[in-house]
Amino acid sequence: MQRIMTVHTKKNPVIPKMGVCDPHIHVFRGRLWLYATHDETPDAGCFRMRDWQIWSTEDCLTWRFENTVHPEDFFMGASDRCWAVDCAEKNGTYYYYFSDGSERTGVAVAERPGGPFRDALGKPLLDGAVTPTREYDPSVFKDDDGLYYLVFGGPAWAYGEGCGYYIARLGDDMISLAETPKKIELDHDGDDKASLNKINGRYYLSYGGFYAVSDRVYGPYRFLGHTGSTIDHSSFCEWNGQLFQAITVLDQYGEYRSSGLCYVHVRENGELVTDPLIVEYGVGQYDADWNRIEAEWFMRGKNVKKVENADHFGFSVEAETEAALAFPHIRNTGNKIGLALHYDLVGGAAAVEAREADETGKLLGVFELQDPSPVFRWQNRRVAWLKFKERPTETTDLCLVLKPAPGAALRLDCFRFFEEKTDNP
Repeated sequence: MQRIMTVHTKKNPVIPKMGVCDPHIHVFRGRLWLYATHDETPDAGCFRMRDWQIWSTEDCLTWRFENTVHPEDFFMGASDRCWAVDCAEKNGTYYYYFSDGSERTGVAVAERPGGPFRDALGKPLLDGAVTPTREYDPSVFKDDDGLYYLVFGGPAWAYGEGCGYYIARLGDDMISLAETPKKIELDHDGDDKASLNKINGRYYLSYGGFYAVSDRVYGPYRFLGHTGSTIDHSSFCEWNGQLFQAITVLDQYGEYRSSGLCYVHVRENGELVTDPLIVEYGVGQYDADWNRIEAEWFMRGKNVKKVENADHFGFSVEAETEAALAFPHIRNTGNKIGLALHYDLVGGAAAVEAREADETGKLLGVFELQDPSPVFRWQNRRVAWLKFKERPTETTDLCLVLKPAPGAALRLDCFRFFEEKTDNP
């Protein structure tokens, strides 16, 4: 019988004290799935990894252990070099790509995202002789046209001339290559495992916290920056209208490498931005005693987009039609009597409903907003105050329902709770 284990955390890492690291995340069957390596010892320089682990969550706070994947079940046999993995789904079948140390890559299949997985070939998919690079650290990417690609390899500075990141389209069966791998042209030295994602219509090749962009899946890729979130393995995933990055962090409980999550925001020039506070605390963390909760920290968004603020560093959330933002599990709301909303509005009027749980939950109150000035646009200088109809419970699931009038556009910068003793709205 499968062992059942759940972990609830209020801070990165999301699965502490267990050495669950090198995370890749995907959304399968309505849940977020984390495919990870497993450091056996609290020694970050040892990398003795004898199996892989799979975890899942529906709220990014409570994680359910799904399975341990053993190398003995695959061609490689017992090993302490169970290096990075990734997973993909096609037509209801799940394909698990795994590293045999730094030399080879295998593939396994299952009918469930958590396995059990069985070796698809009984031999490597990449045997170390296909390219000049080390054929390990696989990452699989599905493009908008339904084609799948495998990215693998390591940087030349680590492994020598000819090495680097390579890409190949996968065959229809997902367990073969449809073409000879091509070296990815990249104007940067590279660093650690590569991942490939499509964000706002552009291809992002990421490696560690670095990333490069291209308009073509094969490249060339132009180096753009560093997210500031990690120096180790990471991956990206869009879920519920939010862009998340899974990162490898150092466990605050010891020297295990572990997995964390943070939000990612995209500037107009394509740069990726993370919030240092969220990198430390993790996603889904809200406290009514904070002096502000940024609108872009939502856990679930509907009909919204994140945009750069016009007058200062940061982001707002914009809606041009009825939309919603969910901020679950806000702590310390029991002594709060209302909300202060920092916003901007153009083109007419808007209403913002504060509700519990979701768009149909108990109504806490309504902001009625107007656009009195034609001069300032997207300055985020306006504040509206709302007194609750009744005080919330000690922990509140807050949903903000945004209702701009036809032709109007509403941007939320942040909000904060206030209490009678200290505030005078």
